[in-house]
Amino acid sequence: MSEEERTNGHEEPREEEELEELEELEEPRSPDTEIVEQVAEVLGKVEDYSTVIPDSVTGSVLHQAGFQSSDPQVTRLVSLVAQKFLSDVAHEALQHCKMRGGGKEMKKVTGRDRKFALTSEDLLVALTDQGIRMKKPPFYAN
Repeated sequence: MSEEERTNGHEEPREEEELEELEELEEPRSPDTEIVEQVAEVLGKVEDYSTVIPDSVTGSVLHQAGFQSSDPQVTRLVSLVAQKFLSDVAHEALQHCKMRGGGKEMKKVTGRDRKFALTSEDLLVALTDQGIRMKKPPFYAN
């Protein structure tokens, strides 16, 4: 069977399309000026913001992970992202604790005075929501 018979007499412009797609991918795209301005604005704000996690701790963790950067804005930005992540996990764990009624039972306790304890079950649920799977060791008592 010849090539012409297999394609029923129609030439497929497959190679030309593939070449055009490759050319489009090879061209470097310049970032939008709006995005560049937004990143510059965020980095400017990060410079003045003090995070809960010290820059020295973040720098040490980044160094141990193999990340080398001399820019303090990058370290501060990573600290800010880590702080946000920890805050989200803690908030999610608190919400789970409230849903299961995990607050301490005391007489005449108002909503503001109620105390909650962070349990490993609440933390497991919150971390699972963030995409982190964790197993509790068998010897660990709650």
